[in-house]
Parts: sequence; structure tokens; C-alpha cells
Amino acid sequence: MLFPLDGLGPIPLPEGDDEAPLVLGDVRAVVLERESEDDYELARAAWAARSERPKSAVLGQLGGRPAWIQADETPSCPSCARTMPFIVQLEEGPDHRTSMNFGGAGSAYAFACEPCGRALFLWQC
Repeated sequence: MLFPLDGLGPIPLPEGDDEAPLVLGDVRAVVLERESEDDYELARAAWAARSERPKSAVLGQLGGRPAWIQADETPSCPSCARTMPFIVQLEEGPDHRTSMNFGGAGSAYAFACEPCGRALFLWQC
């Protein structure tokens, strides 16, 4: 699904400790944090060192460049044939009860061609 950027925003976290992940049964709340490092893997490592939490607690990135597990699979738009811009990378997560399953320790990648209204979602493991 593609949604227009105007009017979208993160859902507020429930009341509680902002430092620790909030586990609600089999649901996990997250916080969007920014790192100054452009390289995704270096940013994950910097965040882990600063927060004293494992890199596996990082659930992905918005924008930037994909950190491919295998070869680059940046897609072309099926409508206009241009390279599709990268939108988000998602990680499975540290807890099997709340993780997104991308093939076992995989990552997912989403791309969108806004002028054509097309999006593609793929994963590697």
C-alpha cells in the first residue's frame, strides 16, 4: 500500500519507560531515533554502543542506502522502468515472538515510484 506523506506521523508510544522496549503480549513498541552516521551498519553499531543494547534491537532504517545481505536488487519501476527510490529497510527483530519473519535473520526492503504510484517489497536472508 502507498500512502501520501502529508498527514502521516508515528503513533505515540504508550505511557511507560522510554528506554526499554515495551512488550505488550506479542507486540513490540519502538522509537524512531536518528544517527549521524550515513552507513547503516556503522549507524547500528554506534547506536548499540551508545544505548548499551544489542545491534539486533535496531529494526531498520528510513531512507538512506539499503544494506544488502546479498547482491544489490534495487528494482526498476514496472510502469516507467526508472530505478525505484529506496524507502525503508526492516530487520526481523531480536525476539522470535514479535519478529517479522524474513527467512531467518533476513532484512526486507521497500521501494516506491511516487509518480507512478507503484511500490515493491522484497527480502533477503
